Amino acid sequence: MNDNAYVQAQAMTIAQQLVGGTITQAVVAADGEYGDANFGFEVRLPSGETKTVWVLSDPEGNGAGFLEIEMP
Repeated sequence: MNDNAYVQAQAMTIAQQLVGGTITQAVVAADGEYGDANFGFEVRLPSGETKTVWVLSDPEGNGAGFLEIEMP
């Protein structure tokens, strides 16, 4: 998948799973891969379901980035 297709796929995932939700809190996990801490946020959807979204990317910004959406 090329970069443009990847970006479009990520945008579609966000649109389908998170649009209409409300960010309710920031979250931090100190047990990330390689022992690094990860940060993200929780989203409460109109249905009442809550999803945790992890922000995954390197500080240099070498790529388009990635949001990992945890399903309950």
